[in-house]
Amino acid sequence: MKKQLLLFLLALLPLVASASADDAQIVIKQKSGNETILQLATNPVITFSGEDMVITNDFTTISIPLDDIDNYVASDGTTAIEPVTTLPQFSRGHVIFSGMATGSPVYVRTLDGKVVGKQAADASGKADVSLENLPKGTYIISSQNNSIKVINK
Repeated sequence: MKKQLLLFLLALLPLVASASADDAQIVIKQKSGNETILQLATNPVITFSGEDMVITNDFTTISIPLDDIDNYVASDGTTAIEPVTTLPQFSRGHVIFSGMATGSPVYVRTLDGKVVGKQAADASGKADVSLENLPKGTYIISSQNNSIKVINK
């Protein structure tokens, strides 16, 4: 999770460069229903302490348990309707992504980043990723809109 968050923060660099500092923000949605919005103009610094993500800015310090983080997005601060992201479905050794563009890739990676599987979305926008032939372990499965961590038992 820490590695994903670090990669996410690195991905923010183009957003920071292209958006005005007053509008650019990071939105962290929690499983508990809380939502934390960090304006980049407040100079947030994200660190990790134990099992928590700690966010310190010009005004406050917030600690969020990593297990409670549902998702996070970068935004330029506009209030227009954002695209809907469909979460993958799980079915007996398969992870099924839907709502994707035809041919869009879904990658299966080990925790050290090695690609051990790839599946492209079919004409209906679905990609069925099988974990049945993979050894037991933890994997990151990622599409253009989602990244999830799964444990193959």
